[in-house]
Amino acid sequence: MMFKKIVITVHVFIFLVATIIGLGAVFNISAPDPNRTHEVWFTAIAIYNILVLISMYAQLKLKKGWIFLITVLGLIALFVLLPEIVLYIEGILN
Repeated sequence: MMFKKIVITVHVFIFLVATIIGLGAVFNISAPDPNRTHEVWFTAIAIYNILVLISMYAQLKLKKGWIFLITVLGLIALFVLLPEIVLYIEGILN
């Protein structure tokens, strides 16, 4: 039961932080780039949040602590790399 609460809490925290930071990057107070669109960024955040939900579901089914640790670290690493991935995709599309 404790493992289930930890898995849900950690994944909800990752989901909320990713969403808040993702939306903060779009709705910031600095002057926007007139040529920039945010479709790729919104799509990346949506895909990331879907991965978080899939990870949470898998963790609740597997119930292995070491897999939980690896997936959480992987999700955090992916979130750190997400802006570079978005800029790379935007460069390809433009």
